[in-house]
Amino acid sequence: MEKTLASTKEMVSNKYIPDDIHFSILSKLPFKSLKRFESVRKSWSLLFENTHFMNMFRNNLLSNSYYDGASLLLRVSENHKEVFYSLSGERFENKVKLDWFVSCEDHFIFRIFGFGSINATLCLYDFSNDNHGNIVLWNPSTHTIKFLPPSPALGLYDDSISGEAMDSDDIFYYLHGFGYDDVINDYKVIRNIRFADACLDPLWEICSLRSNEWRELEVDMPYSLVCVEGTQVYMNGVCHWLCEEDSPSGSCLVSFHLSNEVFFTTPLPSEVEDWSHDLALWINLAVLNESVALVSYHEDTTTFQISILGEFGMKETWTKLFNIGPLSCVERPIGVGTKGEILFIRKDKELVLLDLNTQLIEKLGYKANSPYYCSVIIYK
Repeated sequence: MEKTLASTKEMVSNKYIPDDIHFSILSKLPFKSLKRFESVRKSWSLLFENTHFMNMFRNNLLSNSYYDGASLLLRVSENHKEVFYSLSGERFENKVKLDWFVSCEDHFIFRIFGFGSINATLCLYDFSNDNHGNIVLWNPSTHTIKFLPPSPALGLYDDSISGEAMDSDDIFYYLHGFGYDDVINDYKVIRNIRFADACLDPLWEICSLRSNEWRELEVDMPYSLVCVEGTQVYMNGVCHWLCEEDSPSGSCLVSFHLSNEVFFTTPLPSEVEDWSHDLALWINLAVLNESVALVSYHEDTTTFQISILGEFGMKETWTKLFNIGPLSCVERPIGVGTKGEILFIRKDKELVLLDLNTQLIEKLGYKANSPYYCSVIIYK
């Protein structure tokens, strides 16, 4: 009996399993799990140098999308008005115009925040010159609209000279995160507030949809004053955002856990450390198969690069998976699709999609007359 058990163990040992089977199994793992397996065997530590394995891993990464079944929301400018279209289908060939709840008389200029919807809900923020911190949660499917309350910061501080409450024009709001806390079944919004009065320290505040009120966060997190579209993303209870080079922590990714209100910082890869000062560099955060991805495009080389993060807080775990280009036809990237597709405006103003699997460019049947007022966001 003992002899039989010993022979069975020997037959199922690693040396009797061909590498192709190892590769096939490992290539289906999320990136974070795969990085942890590197230390198991010497040959596995070299997986990212194996062309055959990397092709399998890339294909599985793109096919197992975090946003399966999602559509795209395309924001464009038509006749000096913002218009939204829903793009769905295998190649986003179905286009439906959405009812936009903001009228011209509202005097608000809203932008959709982040990389995608959360449980079909979108977070919109006031982008007008008279930004008073207006934030709206909008569900296009149910036509539900929820305006968040004003910040208590308006009444916290008195003007040091007049003794009156601070004017709203002296407060500046920088939205950083929108996500879902599945521990308490609640939506939350995070923002940084700064004051015209240099004697007042900036603060962080968080709003819970359930409580319908803002409260101050006792954290000292790196912040961003750029907050451009595409530099924030949410995944599995964690909000992530990019901080520019001259922030106190340097150029980094900040990850804030909504349930326990703990944050981590991860330095960015060396090739994009100066992203906020390099006007030729376009950068977006995305989610690929439950991993945070950094998508960058540089006008000088007309190449796209995509890197995946293995472990929060560890710069060395950024791994470059895609290097696409040069693509001389690109005028301006506008976002990332549901399976990592890159959408951009060509120089002939045509909106097109770059499929990372096939590396082919496909038209989406729309010409952008105002390319800089064109953007996409994932809606599920």
